[in-house]
Amino acid sequence: MKQLKKVLQMAVGVVSVTAIALSMTACGHTHHWEWQRSETEHWQVCTQKGCDAEKNRGTHEDRVCEDCAEFHVLALGDVNSSDPAHNDFVKEANEWFPKTGKELGYTYEYSEDFGLLNEEKLQFVDLVMFLNERPRKLEHQAAFENYMKTGGAWMGFHICAGCWATNKEDPEQYWKWFQDDFVGCGNHSHNTWNPTSEPMRVETYNYCATENLELENDTFVAAPCEWYAWEYDVSKNEDITVLLTLNPTKENPAGDSPGEIWTSGTYPIAWANNNYKMVYMNWGHNLQSYNNGEEGTSSRTFSSEKQNQFMIDTMFGLTK
Repeated sequence: MKQLKKVLQMAVGVVSVTAIALSMTACGHTHHWEWQRSETEHWQVCTQKGCDAEKNRGTHEDRVCEDCAEFHVLALGDVNSSDPAHNDFVKEANEWFPKTGKELGYTYEYSEDFGLLNEEKLQFVDLVMFLNERPRKLEHQAAFENYMKTGGAWMGFHICAGCWATNKEDPEQYWKWFQDDFVGCGNHSHNTWNPTSEPMRVETYNYCATENLELENDTFVAAPCEWYAWEYDVSKNEDITVLLTLNPTKENPAGDSPGEIWTSGTYPIAWANNNYKMVYMNWGHNLQSYNNGEEGTSSRTFSSEKQNQFMIDTMFGLTK
């Protein structure tokens, strides 16, 4: 997994990957092993001149093998939640991330079982994703908190940070560490409607998620989403670095439904907590019909090239 640092070049067929394994041999030199891979196989070869030794040849089948993957993702969510748009985002994620993983060299595992947030499982996980839900049981919450406090990495989307607690002292309603310390946004405050595609402004390029973005006027257009605002202004939190903001105006409002249109203000959309390896992203809600699904989904979260680049660069940056 992360013990290997490789450069993938799937398009040209074979990729060399720097390994760390050294061993003495009968031929009188120390093998210096490098991973190589094709679209179907992976193996190690000795890089010493004149040596043709190889080992660990195997096939990928339909996935990137864990022994030559950059990192392993555990994504958690629910495709049967009460909101069909949130469910659609999970279904899209479960197509897009594995496909991208095959191209870029990481493995992606999806489950609806938050019981996988345990010490035994998490020692083999490099990045946890919360797609449209978060753990509700105290033991799963505690395991995730410990994972993050001991160097784990996390990406979260849209509703996973949404909280409508009426009693913050009730741990079943309000996960204090998560809402106040980790994500830092508190309760949900209000949102736009309908989901609309809006320009995102980059607030800093001094972060893995944004450092490679090449943009005009420091903005890119995100896929449609129902945009959230929060109880706490995370931009005033000294532990948080805001990465992207939404900046509506009367001329270019966010949302299109009366009473849920933003016409002014600065709204953090993606941010990092400097005390952890994490990024929260507000997107994950498609524009679609709620009339029994008759019209179906009319947008896709993974339709914005720059937004996709933001996610991929975040993943690789957090797992270094």
